[in-house]
Amino acid sequence: MYARAAKVYQQVDLESSSKSKILDRLYLRFLRDCDDAKAAMDSSNVPVKAGAINHANQIIMELVAALDHELAPDLCGNLAALYDYVIDCLMQANMSNDKVLVEQAAAVVSQLREAFLEADSVR
Repeated sequence: MYARAAKVYQQVDLESSSKSKILDRLYLRFLRDCDDAKAAMDSSNVPVKAGAINHANQIIMELVAALDHELAPDLCGNLAALYDYVIDCLMQANMSNDKVLVEQAAAVVSQLREAFLEADSVR
């Protein structure tokens, strides 16, 4: 019963949230996944590392899918290139167990998050 109520609450929260709030949550969750991946690398926990990197990658893939190239072709092209870089960093980090690559991916997303927060506050 409680699980169903929580699921309904999450759905209502998602449907009523602004796009900027949803984007911020995705970016924050991505950054948490990166922290989890780095911690798992430190403890040699391969399944947790792979799961965290996979989840972070899924977030980026959703963000790529949400880009509206017709509405803002230049912006979307630039974001797509950054997201491709992030995906590449995550893939290489997963294969090589390199925390620096995870940190590079997180740095890009952190800067994007800050830019979108600033742009949203101006509106």
